[in-house]
Amino acid sequence: MKTIPLLTRLLSVAVAATLSLQSIAAQLPDLGDTASSILSPALEKKIGDEALASYRFEDPSYIDDPELESYFDTLGSRLSASGATGDRNFTFFVLKDSTINAFAMPGGVIGVHSGLVVNSQTESELAAVISHEMAHIVQHHIGRGAAAQSNSTAWMLASLLVAILAARNSPTATEAALATGMAAGTQSQLNFSRDFEREADRIGFQILTAAGFDPQGMPSFFTRLQQITGTEDSAYAFLRTHPLTADRISDMQGRVRSQPYRQVPDSIEYALTRAKLTVIQETPNATFQRLRHSEGGRIQDKAARWYGLTLAHLAERNYTEAQRNFNQLAALKLKTPMVATLGAQIELEQGHGADAAKICHAARSSYPGWRTLSYCEAQGLLTAGDGEGALALVTDLLNLTPGDFRLYALEAKIYTALNKPALAHRAQSQVYLMHGLLQPAIEQMRLAQRSPGANAYEEAAIDAHLRELRIRLCEETDGKIKSDPRASEPSKDGSTSDKCTKLP
Repeated sequence: MKTIPLLTRLLSVAVAATLSLQSIAAQLPDLGDTASSILSPALEKKIGDEALASYRFEDPSYIDDPELESYFDTLGSRLSASGATGDRNFTFFVLKDSTINAFAMPGGVIGVHSGLVVNSQTESELAAVISHEMAHIVQHHIGRGAAAQSNSTAWMLASLLVAILAARNSPTATEAALATGMAAGTQSQLNFSRDFEREADRIGFQILTAAGFDPQGMPSFFTRLQQITGTEDSAYAFLRTHPLTADRISDMQGRVRSQPYRQVPDSIEYALTRAKLTVIQETPNATFQRLRHSEGGRIQDKAARWYGLTLAHLAERNYTEAQRNFNQLAALKLKTPMVATLGAQIELEQGHGADAAKICHAARSSYPGWRTLSYCEAQGLLTAGDGEGALALVTDLLNLTPGDFRLYALEAKIYTALNKPALAHRAQSQVYLMHGLLQPAIEQMRLAQRSPGANAYEEAAIDAHLRELRIRLCEETDGKIKSDPRASEPSKDGSTSDKCTKLP
């Protein structure tokens, strides 16, 4: 059984519990003060950021693949483009888990199991599930559920926030918050789930159809899930957190009948994303057996076959066969950046950095929003020994997208290669900071203070930033780490930084 770190368990259980506290009438209520008084937008973002950080840094099932996230970002943007989701922003991540599931968390964070994508039959089916999760967020179900439960849930959320703020500094405090908060909030959590699910169906259906997807995708996917309940654990995973009823499915089918028929082709990115996640879930030999005699008729099926075989051969480091299958894929002349990144991956894994950088640089002009191409070009330059060129590229990209944590991670790698450890630690500190991990960020800045590779101006900036981080940590922990002996370590110039003390 997979072990989930303590903070991840805390967040997942607390958020799932709050989502289950559903005693709402069928009509849409006022979504203003009642929900936001329990869980403000800032609070939602804090919880979502902490949960996402836990998955990224602690959960072994987290798939660190920016290309997969780019696909879901694109899908989410398409679902949001009509305005049906308001001004909400969404962040997606993918877990290697063969069960069929997806889940919404505060702050617009949506997790997707690989099994959901693999078992979907069309992109409209996948979009239907994602739109359903988006609806949970848009309709403030977490805050409204908390408001409906009043005292017990408010106590649970208060405990959750204490745990979030304490988790990076005191595991004991986290465990105490978990024990008291969860005990207070678990008795009456499972009685009111259907109303919110119906509402998510209705709003999700609006999101789905407004985005131009096939509305049949929603009832068809949910009907298939219900039919296989009891025969496959993967279906039960979704139904356990999203209980279905015949009435709900009938309601969705009625809504489909009110819509004009539309045939919506799957995007090539959907086909390749599904192929990639299928390969990730199975062994290379299983991929070879599955695809050996499966030619496929549609262009998407052919592309998925050659793409999957290329990935499986790469996993076995059989670069000759990987290149042969990739050539078949390239011959299809698909208009997608995922072909370029796969070709570059073949070159990178063989140490051909310059060739990889060239492939990705050429593709960036056609697909400027596909972030993986930028990472690929920078990594290719670094692999080719052109650290200065890679640094210049990453610096330019950070000026355009300063919120991209993967660029800072790349910057840390580049500074390490350039023998500038102080600046590498500074960049890594930014990675942690962007995930709300203040203690690790501070530790990286301490290491930056004690490491070479920075000029006088950069050293002064490191000292100033470290002081800012300590003040922020004091504010978030209410001064409770003021006894940390490392808080008064001297910097390179011999001066001593202020201790972390409780602020007025």
